[in-house]
Amino acid sequence: MTGLDIDCTDAGTHEEAHEVIEEDADAELQQELQQLKERLEECEKRADSSFAQLQRLQADFANYKKRTAKETVDSIEYANEEIILSLLDVVDNFDRALDSVQQNNDVSAVKKGIEMIFQQLWDVLEKEDVVPIEAVGETFDPHLHETVVRVQSDVASDTVVEELQRGYKYKSKVIRPCMVKVAK
Repeated sequence: MTGLDIDCTDAGTHEEAHEVIEEDADAELQQELQQLKERLEECEKRADSSFAQLQRLQADFANYKKRTAKETVDSIEYANEEIILSLLDVVDNFDRALDSVQQNNDVSAVKKGIEMIFQQLWDVLEKEDVVPIEAVGETFDPHLHETVVRVQSDVASDTVVEELQRGYKYKSKVIRPCMVKVAK
């Protein structure tokens, strides 16, 4: 054999070896591809599960927002219910007093009944932190008093000499200033 001679048996073996290597590589690629497919399916399942969980959380949050909004509206709408119930007791007592006036001519008893109702009304207001603003003898304060007229007086200038309408504070806020006469 010369160097140019090719042994067919060797060439066949070489091709067969290539085929075996290619088959092994194909098998490895197929196995790796199968593993990647399985991993992809697992990731898709996890993503679907996470997405479903996210959708449930979004729905829960939307329901929570709706529920709290309704509770807030209800709370605002019925915030005065307790004070109204207290005032209805006062109204009931006024009804009884009016009935009593028609049946009884005793002015002192009627007066006493009205004083009791007036005290009951003040108890309700005080419970709600409503307090009258002191005016007569006080120095004029534009945050608490509203001047209706200025008058000549023996007291110092800017002193409230007469209260024409009582003013009130609710907690720390002036809800109605006093209408007053003030010394010049």
